[in-house]
Amino acid sequence: MGRDRRYRERVYQIVRAIPPGRVMTYGGIAALIPPPRGTDWTGYVRVRARWVGYSMAECPDDLPWHRVVNAQGRISPRPGLSARLQRAVLREEGVRFDRNGRLDLDRLFWRPSRRWLRARGLLDPAA
Repeated sequence: MGRDRRYRERVYQIVRAIPPGRVMTYGGIAALIPPPRGTDWTGYVRVRARWVGYSMAECPDDLPWHRVVNAQGRISPRPGLSARLQRAVLREEGVRFDRNGRLDLDRLFWRPSRRWLRARGLLDPAA
């Protein structure tokens, strides 16, 4: 269910909006997307970051996939693309890694505005 087209498109919509030099985590993206209709909320919360990962594994070539990292601020391997390539592309955007290969998520994590989220149906209009 996490791999349905509508869910993937929501993931890609968020990833396309991440500005150069900023990143989001799989879980950070997932937290913005409500569970698909009929999905148990508790179960969704446990697996939603993986659903984003599945979507990213199938992403189109024009998506800035390199701006998505894991919750520890590290690069997670993607099928067919090396961590070295992702690191190089992020470095070209001005992103720096520490000695342990981690990013400073406090500084680099992109948080879309409530207005941006609301305009895309990712936030309850009453919120």
